[in-house]
Amino acid sequence: RVDFVSANGSFPQLPPPPPEGWVRGRTTYYGGPDILAEAYDPTRGKGSFGILTYGSCGFTNSDGTLPFPQDAVAAAADADPDYPGSCGRCYQVKCVNGLVAASNNTPVKIVNGSYDGDHFRPYLPAINANISDTRGRAWPGNPTEPEGLQFVNCWNDTKVLSETAPGVKKGGEIRRQEWCCGGQNHFDLSYYAFEKLAHPVYGVMGVDYRPVDCNTNQPLPPPPAPGYVSRVVYDNVIEPGWNWFSYSRSYAELIQEGAGLNGSAATCVTLSPGGGLSFTCRACGGPGYQPFKDANALSFWIRPNSNSSDPYFSSTPSGIIPPVKVFVLQDGSYGNGDKLYCGNEVYLNSTTPAATDGPWFKIFIPIKQFRCEGLVPQELLNRFEFQNINERDAYICLDQIQII
Repeated sequence: RVDFVSANGSFPQLPPPPPEGWVRGRTTYYGGPDILAEAYDPTRGKGSFGILTYGSCGFTNSDGTLPFPQDAVAAAADADPDYPGSCGRCYQVKCVNGLVAASNNTPVKIVNGSYDGDHFRPYLPAINANISDTRGRAWPGNPTEPEGLQFVNCWNDTKVLSETAPGVKKGGEIRRQEWCCGGQNHFDLSYYAFEKLAHPVYGVMGVDYRPVDCNTNQPLPPPPAPGYVSRVVYDNVIEPGWNWFSYSRSYAELIQEGAGLNGSAATCVTLSPGGGLSFTCRACGGPGYQPFKDANALSFWIRPNSNSSDPYFSSTPSGIIPPVKVFVLQDGSYGNGDKLYCGNEVYLNSTTPAATDGPWFKIFIPIKQFRCEGLVPQELLNRFEFQNINERDAYICLDQIQII
């Protein structure tokens, strides 16, 4: 308890600890309507609060859209203990009514536009408090503003949002953002998720959160327990722990409805010569975050997507296994060192399918075929990639990708 009386005569206190199974944290937001940038930073304009559709988990389709609702996405800070494998993971989040905690479990101080000795804390109401959210609701105010503290009135502190984590740092860039650099577990909710819990003029609020199973919404062990990373990488949707990144492509869709096996969804790309599609478990090198540990094989279904049998139209005519190559590696570019490649790349047109289903081919590649021994410890493998090595574009769809 602090040693002064607030303007309403009560003693400001930090909220009580979270319920069992929940983790106390803090959230800011990114993205949002243009009125936000116009109100708070007219010199920077559109995007000054971050671009929602370009997180570094790579889930953005080639037409610039996200395959998830804009009010159901968030970004995790790399200082959080459950940052490894956070792409695609699902959480429940709820607002904590009252004072927002800084580091060392002390209240966040209002110091607009400067450092308070701990973090940079812009206080948006001091710039413009007269901004309504997209539902036309006015800012409820901060009763501890005279004491220089950040107090948040939640719309409903029992409301629980279910979020997925498709971005880490806005725009995929790596830069220091003081709110995200420790002291509290931190989320960056989308603007549209944040305003469901509290008014966006607050700019920051305390939250309780917990990881949940993306399919059942059932709670998983909270941090600091290792975060859940699925060995099923893609099956109708990207699975927890994995990012998705395509390059040198003219078309890419993470979840193309109806394009998968038996009418399910598939992930489909058109790759230029030298282009590729990679799946990476970010920062997954430590115990509990090693998807290839003790694995025997990489298995997936693949089909050509050119709808043509003409080999001069594309490198992937219908009726044959798409002639792309697959390789695996340790991608240490997320803080664990350099990229380390295994010794062999597998060319799919030299493999025998394990099964077929209409235009689909099931491919089963034993891990030993990549010849990682002596080059990369298998437990440190965290990325695999499909690459077009032909002279024409490769049109492919993939489904039921898993590590066996």
